[in-house]
Amino acid sequence: MDQRPTSPGPYFFLSYAHTPTHVPHRRANKWVAKLFSDLCEHILQLTNLTDPAQAGFMDIGLRSGHLWQERLAEALATCRVFVPLYSPRYFESLNCGREWTAFARRLSNHVGPDGQAPEAIIPALWTPMAPESLPLAAKEIQFSYEQLGARYREEGFYGLAKLAARRTQYQIATWELANRIVFAAQNTWIRPSDRLDFESLPSAFLDHQAERLLRLTIVAPDLARLPPERTAYYYGRACEEWNPYRSEDNARSLCSYAVDIAAAHGFRARIGSLADHLPDLRESEKADHPSVMIIDPWAVTHAGFLTALSDFDKLRRGWVSVLVPWNLDDEQTREREPELRQALEKVLGERLTDPHTETVTSFAAFRRALPDALGRATNQFLVIPPIGADVPVEPMTQRPRLMDPGGG
Repeated sequence: MDQRPTSPGPYFFLSYAHTPTHVPHRRANKWVAKLFSDLCEHILQLTNLTDPAQAGFMDIGLRSGHLWQERLAEALATCRVFVPLYSPRYFESLNCGREWTAFARRLSNHVGPDGQAPEAIIPALWTPMAPESLPLAAKEIQFSYEQLGARYREEGFYGLAKLAARRTQYQIATWELANRIVFAAQNTWIRPSDRLDFESLPSAFLDHQAERLLRLTIVAPDLARLPPERTAYYYGRACEEWNPYRSEDNARSLCSYAVDIAAAHGFRARIGSLADHLPDLRESEKADHPSVMIIDPWAVTHAGFLTALSDFDKLRRGWVSVLVPWNLDDEQTREREPELRQALEKVLGERLTDPHTETVTSFAAFRRALPDALGRATNQFLVIPPIGADVPVEPMTQRPRLMDPGGG
């Protein structure tokens, strides 16, 4: 496949961390979209661009599929300026780290005699960030706040965009950022590169530790506990090696995909079996971490799993999201489906009818469902105070009026 870019690149690539929404049908990341739209409008006024699409690129679709990867790789291979939108979630995101890596590799081809690369990375604050909390790649980028205003440094673009009282400061900050983008784009030329394989890129933020832990429990047999009639093709020496959708094109474990998806949403997964995590789940009725449990239907063929799953069901831990992946293209699973479902219903009667439990029937459905499961687990974790946490009581103050992202 030809990896060369097919069109002129945008003035800037807006790199940001997707924020899950807990409200059904509410458009996530709408405030980021407002910032992007305002920057593009300014850039069109400051330049002679005839195609609005060349002003900027923002990934506003679902982060999955070959088409998304091709569009992302094309924009990263051709954009003139890279604008990372700093927030705690940003540096915990695997995809954001990959985007930074892709652009940094282009810059490395333009290092001057003084050893310096062109200044084509222009950071922006989405929320306030302490300089010492930044990973090394971000610490090496010099940027100043003064021209964008004091309020911008204190509150970031999110605070300025969200509050009606900050509208003037928001307009100043967006105008100044747009001017910086145009200046860099017109005074620094970065040669377009071949499109990179996005999924294979490492994150530029490997030295940054995510602060948000996720308990990821895999409930699946290993090779030693498979029933004699079950094929070993989908399993491994540990439960973490299981993948019910394994094929020549999908050889990794389901757990590894789950870890990547969790990292893209700002979580550092603590992986374990049901035997590893059940003691912690028994000990306290309060959440210590958001938790997701992935259950292989074939687990119910082993007596040890039946007992442990029954114990988990009785605990009624609503802050644990459950996913049950089925592969009905697998002949053995298809033939045993009625029996396996009946056993699951018997041992997980409470959880199978719970809104925090979801059944998926394809790998694509699993990739779509896991972010929702992370969102549900996080929401429940926030509702139920963590173990040992004191919930502060804020004094009553007059609330600022909030703005709609469409203005007004």
